[in-house]
Amino acid sequence: METTALTSPGSFKADLYALHLRLRPLQPGTLMPFSGELVHGAWLEWLRGAAPDVSARLHEGNKRRLFTCSSLQFPLPPAQVREAERNNRHLPLSPEKTYTIRITLLLGELFPHFYKALIQFNHLSGNLRRSPFMQIGRQVFLLEEVIASPDDPARWTGFTTFHDLAEQAALLQPAHCERMTLEFDSLTTFNWINTRNKVYGNYYALLPLPRYLFPGLAKRWQELVAQEPETRELAALVQPELIEEYILDDGVVIDDYDLRPHQVHFSTHVQPGFIGRCVYRLRGPDPPSAPAPSPAAGLSLTVRQQLWLLAYLAFYCGVGYKTPMGMGRVRPL
Repeated sequence: METTALTSPGSFKADLYALHLRLRPLQPGTLMPFSGELVHGAWLEWLRGAAPDVSARLHEGNKRRLFTCSSLQFPLPPAQVREAERNNRHLPLSPEKTYTIRITLLLGELFPHFYKALIQFNHLSGNLRRSPFMQIGRQVFLLEEVIASPDDPARWTGFTTFHDLAEQAALLQPAHCERMTLEFDSLTTFNWINTRNKVYGNYYALLPLPRYLFPGLAKRWQELVAQEPETRELAALVQPELIEEYILDDGVVIDDYDLRPHQVHFSTHVQPGFIGRCVYRLRGPDPPSAPAPSPAAGLSLTVRQQLWLLAYLAFYCGVGYKTPMGMGRVRPL
């Protein structure tokens, strides 16, 4: 197994990890074009065998949301894959090519267990490149490489801490944080219900309006930093009420977009959503910074900086519906 910037867990402690697992099929075959549901199951199955302690942790309460999985990514032109996804037309697999899945870990303590499981699997199997690693549907894959480097050309991998994300946002100057571009790279939607009047029930929101996007990310920030005692003080950096008020006052609006309706097929239903890019304009006035949550944190963020912090977080946690099953993969550009 080759590893790129997959360092020993003792050398650096991050809170968030985005990894690419490069896989090679054992034999020719086909696979449905959107396999997020299958990858989710395959990932949990591998964890049950290789790292049962991690698997048990992820099954506690709502802990399954402490990771995301992508669909298997094919080495094909995006337009060809999108068309196959819409029509649910299986795509070919070749042992001569490599395929990628993206896994993100949203709890720092998960990575050392994952690292240990990989090393043990490599030791027991003798050679990861010759031993079956994961079964996705009926197809068996070998593990070629694990990539964690933030410098990878694909720009979908990396690792960081919550404090580093906050510091990155705090450094933004007003003139450099007025326009935010987000790329929604996999099918995205928001399972939404009007909490004021639920008579019409829920629906799938097919546009990334600010009111769908940022309050949910603010909630995720609060949930994730609360997992560890040393990061709980960072929860106060993000103020959900201030963000919601800023959105209601039209402080953040869509300025440009290149969005397309899309759909993928799950085992039981067709899921509608959208893909593409959206540019948000963060308008003034920018409410003044709140006091630092504690002397240890030493930071305070304006509302615009808070929105940027949430965009940085979204790179790891995704947005919207079914992020553990391949949906809602997004990054700021």
